[in-house]
Amino acid sequence: MIRRAKPLLGTLVEIAAESLPDQGGGISLEDKALEAAITAAFSRVAHIGRLLSFHQQDSELNQLNRQPGTWISVSQDSLRVLKLAKWLGKASNNLFNCTVGGEMMSRGALPAYLGMPLLLQGEWQDIEIKENKVRLARPLILTLDGIAKGYAVDMAVSELRRAGVSGGWVNAGGDLKVFGTASLNVLCRGPLGLSQKIGVSNMALASSRVSQTLSRDYPALLLPTGNVADVSIDAESERIVSVSAPFAWRADALTKVAGYLNPDSAAEKIIHLGGRLISFE
Repeated sequence: MIRRAKPLLGTLVEIAAESLPDQGGGISLEDKALEAAITAAFSRVAHIGRLLSFHQQDSELNQLNRQPGTWISVSQDSLRVLKLAKWLGKASNNLFNCTVGGEMMSRGALPAYLGMPLLLQGEWQDIEIKENKVRLARPLILTLDGIAKGYAVDMAVSELRRAGVSGGWVNAGGDLKVFGTASLNVLCRGPLGLSQKIGVSNMALASSRVSQTLSRDYPALLLPTGNVADVSIDAESERIVSVSAPFAWRADALTKVAGYLNPDSAAEKIIHLGGRLISFE
């Protein structure tokens, strides 16, 4: 097992890779090949970060944000993430909403270097897609923090698999995917300390602290409620939500959906959307 870590995506990304002889007596990857696979995986993560980061002013995401109403040609990675975000926005009745950048800026959670938009938030219908082009139907701000990091984790795993790595994991600040022959024990934390111990193998796991108020000491996902139906949380509540799913993009995004709901309705909703609620404290 080789483990490496780099600061990417605004967090620390760890990649672990192992290679075991196959059952037919084949030769495992040597350490040099494992290192090359890990390097390729880090490169893929960095590339996705450059495309989709709100904090990188020349990203494809911010090209869209600066030009509402204009069709913008985007890369395949950006296109896939925007399609996934739009699909989940529709499927979750806008509980997952990546058009809330304006409100995040107004509340100090995101820098306002793009200038304040006319609308603080929109809906999934505001993302219009035609072939490889995308536009915003109204003057608002997209932020893909709730899904792009998980997508980058999935693509890093794809790079490792493509190189012949038999097992390992990618962990981007709590967005984790474990694959192949590897397994990992993790602790899902609650606000009062350590929560349950989870064995992770061949699945993704993501956790988010959700809150209605911005705290400089305890970073949390702020949950706007302006255009959201079916909200069933106490406006003053704060919790840590953990969700598992087959893919990290889905687990990442579904923590935001669960954050709006009470434990019982969250568990049912997350199952309906292809994940499983692990902890909700």
